[in-house]
Amino acid sequence: MPNLSGITIALQAVLAQSQAMQIIEHNIANANTPGYRRQSAILTATVPAPVNGSDYVKGGPGQVGTGVTIDRIQRFSLQLFDGRYRSVGAESKNWEAQSNVLGQFEAIMTETSDDGMLAKFDQFWSGWRALSNDPTNASLRTVLLDDANSLANGFKRRYEQINQLRIDQNLMVSDQVDQVNALAGDVASLNAEISRVLSVGDQPNDLLDKRDLALDKLAQLTGSVSYEQKNGEVSVSIGGHVLVVGHDAFKLRTVQNTSGDPTVVDVFWEDNQKVILPSGELKGVLDVRDTFLKNQQTELNAVASKFISEVNAIHITGYGPSTVTPENFFVAGGNASNIAVQIQDPGKVATSSGPFVAGKNDIALAISKLKDATVMARGTVNVTMNNYYNGLVTDRALAARRATENSTHQSAVLKSLDLQRESASGVSLDEEAANMARTQKAYQAAARVLTAYDEMLDTVINRMGMVGR
Repeated sequence: MPNLSGITIALQAVLAQSQAMQIIEHNIANANTPGYRRQSAILTATVPAPVNGSDYVKGGPGQVGTGVTIDRIQRFSLQLFDGRYRSVGAESKNWEAQSNVLGQFEAIMTETSDDGMLAKFDQFWSGWRALSNDPTNASLRTVLLDDANSLANGFKRRYEQINQLRIDQNLMVSDQVDQVNALAGDVASLNAEISRVLSVGDQPNDLLDKRDLALDKLAQLTGSVSYEQKNGEVSVSIGGHVLVVGHDAFKLRTVQNTSGDPTVVDVFWEDNQKVILPSGELKGVLDVRDTFLKNQQTELNAVASKFISEVNAIHITGYGPSTVTPENFFVAGGNASNIAVQIQDPGKVATSSGPFVAGKNDIALAISKLKDATVMARGTVNVTMNNYYNGLVTDRALAARRATENSTHQSAVLKSLDLQRESASGVSLDEEAANMARTQKAYQAAARVLTAYDEMLDTVINRMGMVGR
């Protein structure tokens, strides 16, 4: 008579291979799911049993196998790759953010032959040169005032464009802070669920995938680092300050700047400590907003203020055909944000150092020579106002190029690390197809064993004892 325990072994094999096939199907279904880590059924032999109840120690015939079971569902993940990937990802996003903002900045500040500030400077100086050659020409005075207004508007427009770009980045900062808080809350919630599942002996693979994806995004935004605890939970910190511990998340908040720049917000912790970001996309945005763009505004103001004061210092000493009392050419005390031409009457454009001397040109000539005057300090070198502004153009071009090059390099490193991580934990459809074929064959064989036992039992039950009937 067939051993009925064989039916149990065959049934266990069918069930185990069926569950293994389900896991393979799960892998295939999530082959393109971001953050998904490949899973595998780890099969193990069940506890063997003595033959016919004999005791192996006392010299019985030994033990026989009792079948197969799924020991666990393994999740393929390497913390070494994860940590390195997040570190490089944070740096990559930092430079990518800077490159994006600086790209926008270059687009709005591009120097062209028609609308560039250097071209407007040259037109202004050329206007004074032309007027010095023909100081009685009323048309040249009108053209000069038009060129001066064009230059003043160029200063103001560029200042406003930089300011608007800073405001746009300010909105980006607020949005990213909200993203960080949402992700931190997700990690805290997943910590609670993962530790609960682990405590009852189950393996929360899909929950671990979700948490790892959230940790990847947090690192890219803030340069955060995470550490796994013995109970399966992770703690997350940013710049040494805890963001997530256990089931609790400590949120960030935005606070209006109180140090003279009310158009922007700063990022603080709930305990009022200022956030120190080691890397990440948020740091890139803040660095460009608060350092590069702010410096560009400051230096644009510096060249505009110097330009106003130098022109006014000479113009206030001169006279035009309609001048009774000498006037400043530009409104005094201005900068790039509010520069304005004070002279509205072409007849008050000063060309002479003395009143009622129509043909004298010394004032116009002196102002035209400001083009070559080294009145501004750039580092340890004195340069002209044109060269100072040209230095600003060069600085932003170099900054944009450096950010683009660093972004490209870090992205290449990140892509390489992602490929390494995917090779260890990603889903290969070819490999899953091979596993599926092997599992299918094992399932079919186990099912065939059940069929064989069915035929054997049919023989015992329905065909034995038929002799003599």
